[in-house]
Amino acid sequence: MKVSIVIQAGGQSSRMGEDKGLVELCGKPMIQNIIDRLYPFADELIITTNRPGSYKQFGLQIFEDIYKNYGALAGLHTALSCASNEMVFVIACDLPFVNTSLFRFMKNMFEAKPVDLVIPRTETGFEPFYAFYKKDNCLPLVTDAIESGKRRLISWFENAKVHPIYEDQLREFDPNLDSFVNINTPEDLEIAQFNCI
Repeated sequence: MKVSIVIQAGGQSSRMGEDKGLVELCGKPMIQNIIDRLYPFADELIITTNRPGSYKQFGLQIFEDIYKNYGALAGLHTALSCASNEMVFVIACDLPFVNTSLFRFMKNMFEAKPVDLVIPRTETGFEPFYAFYKKDNCLPLVTDAIESGKRRLISWFENAKVHPIYEDQLREFDPNLDSFVNINTPEDLEIAQFNCI
């Protein structure tokens, strides 16, 4: 199955003080770490952002949110809308340590199961911006959630076939769960530099 990979760079970056996707990590813009790791697996690679001029340098397709100023759920809606393949992997630009073994495992799970999404579930909850989605099934549910005034990223899950991957299984591929190291602040960024290879 072909996969569209969509990197979400639409957040406000208020705690970072500058655009998170563009801050330097491991000697390059943070988003470039994700591009480098996932490019070999992508049939289509897209960036969604409300600052398209800042991301032209990466030479990828760029899309802006369809529902403006609606937050993360609108970002997911845009990711699913702009993807041209039925299988869509959505990842946030502030999760730079994506584990390719875990990515492949999740992709295989998605292809093997009759589900709408395959999503990690850690002790802090679901990881909607590190998940595989079936576009034709999920996009109408996300659209309905937005048009009903819902804002929670997982507000539509009750109507979908969700396949969670729990921590014990995640750790088989990513023992320290580095995939879910979320970089929101300058302090997070400083600590994350120690993960650079």
